[in-house]
Amino acid sequence: MRWIWAALLMGAVAPTAWTAEPPAAASSSVISYPAAFFAPMGLSTAYDMVQRVPGFTFDDGATVRGFAGAAGNVLIDGQRPASKTDDLASLLTRLPAGQVERIDLIRGAQPGIDMQGKAVVANVIRRAGQGFTGVAAVGQYTTGDGYTDPQARLEGTWRGDDRVAQASLFYLKGHDNTQGSGPHVILGPDGQVLDASAMHNTGPSWVYRGTAAYEAPLFGGRVRANLALEDQPFEAENRDDFRVAGPQDQHVRQDPADGELGLHYDRDLAPGLALELVGLQHLNRTRFDSTFDTTTDDQRFSLLDRSGESIARAVLHGRRWASLTIDAGGEFAYNWLTTRTAFSDNGVPIQIPAANVRVTEQRGEGFVTAAWRPLAALSVEAGARVEASTIASTGDVALTRTLVFPKPRLLVTWSPDARDQFRVRIEREVGQLDFNSFVAAASLNGNGVAAGNPNLVPQQDWAFEAAYDRHFWTDGVASLTVRRLVLTDVIDRVPVFAPSGVFDEPGNIGGGRETDLVASFTLPLDRFGISGGTLRGLGTWRVSEVVDPTTGVERRISGQHPLDAELHVSQDLPRWKLSWGVDVGYGYLERFYRFDEIDSNRTNTVATLFVDYKPSADLDLRVTLDTNRGLYQIERQVYGGPRNLAPLQFIDVQDRRFGPVLFTRLRKTFG
Repeated sequence: MRWIWAALLMGAVAPTAWTAEPPAAASSSVISYPAAFFAPMGLSTAYDMVQRVPGFTFDDGATVRGFAGAAGNVLIDGQRPASKTDDLASLLTRLPAGQVERIDLIRGAQPGIDMQGKAVVANVIRRAGQGFTGVAAVGQYTTGDGYTDPQARLEGTWRGDDRVAQASLFYLKGHDNTQGSGPHVILGPDGQVLDASAMHNTGPSWVYRGTAAYEAPLFGGRVRANLALEDQPFEAENRDDFRVAGPQDQHVRQDPADGELGLHYDRDLAPGLALELVGLQHLNRTRFDSTFDTTTDDQRFSLLDRSGESIARAVLHGRRWASLTIDAGGEFAYNWLTTRTAFSDNGVPIQIPAANVRVTEQRGEGFVTAAWRPLAALSVEAGARVEASTIASTGDVALTRTLVFPKPRLLVTWSPDARDQFRVRIEREVGQLDFNSFVAAASLNGNGVAAGNPNLVPQQDWAFEAAYDRHFWTDGVASLTVRRLVLTDVIDRVPVFAPSGVFDEPGNIGGGRETDLVASFTLPLDRFGISGGTLRGLGTWRVSEVVDPTTGVERRISGQHPLDAELHVSQDLPRWKLSWGVDVGYGYLERFYRFDEIDSNRTNTVATLFVDYKPSADLDLRVTLDTNRGLYQIERQVYGGPRNLAPLQFIDVQDRRFGPVLFTRLRKTFG
């Protein structure tokens, strides 16, 4: 199956494509796709349009602390939204397609554009206009497991001469597709069945989100303020009735609530010199409770954490020269996390390392970046960043650590003609410590309680990357990227020994290597007799090597997917006012190596059929159907102790099957 995907991704472009005419609108670094390009597709939102830009793969950004490292690869009117909780996909979904003038695909360094550290970005340019526009949408998920989950969205945008006001409300009820029911088998080391159960799982979740934004002139510049409030409660019920062990029941409830206020201000200070200021305040409160009951055991785990983030960022943009842009600035972030954890077994409290801690981080970063175009076909982006942070922990673990990391970057782009582009990137990348790694966590009917570890340093790497893009026909694209990472201070799983027992925790395990191959294509099907048809594919292959801290043997990094791949075929039929297609997602495999077990999660390949019918410009009906039942398989290979010393004890296999799923949505646009 893997080789079939490779053939589709690498060989789907016919040989004649490589000698065909380039797109008429192409230039060396920027390709503009006007609204007329998307008109036959009958799309409803800017998010839909971004997904259909040839040769572009949408990146919603990273969930990290700070502002710089969280950027996605889409700009709106040349700027990045000053928000993290209100993600990029949600912002683009609230922007109606009718308000988009064009989308510029920017490849390589481009003077005058802040690329946010990305090699390729899409810049959504809005139309000028006044008045009110609104959207009301209702939808429903219906699953083969008997769930009926509604959703509703209400949005409004008002535009004046130089002011914009926006507001939205969103509600969703859903079910976690990793919480399906199915067979649960316990196998012995030789594969013999030790116990079995007909497992019943369910995982309902809810999303309540409200947003507001206001944009207006201020002090000779322009200010934008945005507010986001969100609550996402989740429950999971996992029930077993084993033939030998008897009934087992785990119940999990998690309730994270977030609030965020963001401010963005920019103004011209002088000809060719502009100032950009960003401020952001984020607060979170999460309650997590888990119980696990059997005929002989009663376990209770609870966690309450409160966290916050304050960010201030200032950037000076030098735009004095047409071929050179220099950006210089800095960012300061203050983060804090307070946790209170309790764990008991049959009423007896058990102490967990790093159960009750307060962690704070003060992090500053200064940077200078230059984008230079010495020739029409050549652009260079060079930058230097220095990051310094002080992390302090009090409570169960008391420590203070100061870390300093220089982060140079060089990106060279060569576009010999409108069809071809070559990019080479060398960069020192520094990961970010996940505050969740500092505190304890639990999966009571799985791999148990994991300790927290505040004594971590970020993972770093030197990245060496080469990419090639080929544009052909009117809107066909084929891309290939090869990336080599030289890793240090890799964060994985290690054992920790405490008076109350041995626990698993995140830890630094030394250096390693990783090689990635990314291939993608967009193939118009008109020349094959399918009018309005498009075939798109994306595949990422990864190979990594680190030394297992328990066995001393080389293996893959925990949780890394060897292959992620997707295939999309669609056809736009303007005469019938509809579009249809099939989206195929290749099943993934991820494996986690703990000191006393190996956990593997697998999914199957799922195909989704969709139809969009647009009887009028302001009304859209969308229907999707997952055509096969989803599988989420959990396999735990459990040893009697450390894997290098103890034998395999048993294998726990859960086949969680979910779906199929039918989704319908009716969307009405006003104004």
